[in-house]
Amino acid sequence: MRSRLLTLALIPLLLTAGISTVDAQGLVERRPRYEREADKARISLDQAVNMAESRYRAKAVKAQSVSNGGRLVYQIRLLSSDGRVRTVHVDAQTGAMN
Repeated sequence: MRSRLLTLALIPLLLTAGISTVDAQGLVERRPRYEREADKARISLDQAVNMAESRYRAKAVKAQSVSNGGRLVYQIRLLSSDGRVRTVHVDAQTGAMN
């Protein structure tokens, strides 16, 4: 009788733990593709900023990760010494810049 009561008391706890695990797994799979690709990115946001600053001889004033066709891309806004603003996109996988 005592073991049966213990089992009945543990069922809600086990069910709650099971639901949490399922929900957490579902959240991982629901992340946008570009967020999942961030885990596999070959180039970090800091590296992309350094590449863009070197190539265009300008200072980065804003940098963020964005999705472009489901791929992770870094969008970097640069300010040159003559006051021009340029936005550059760097592919996180290949390092290609445009």
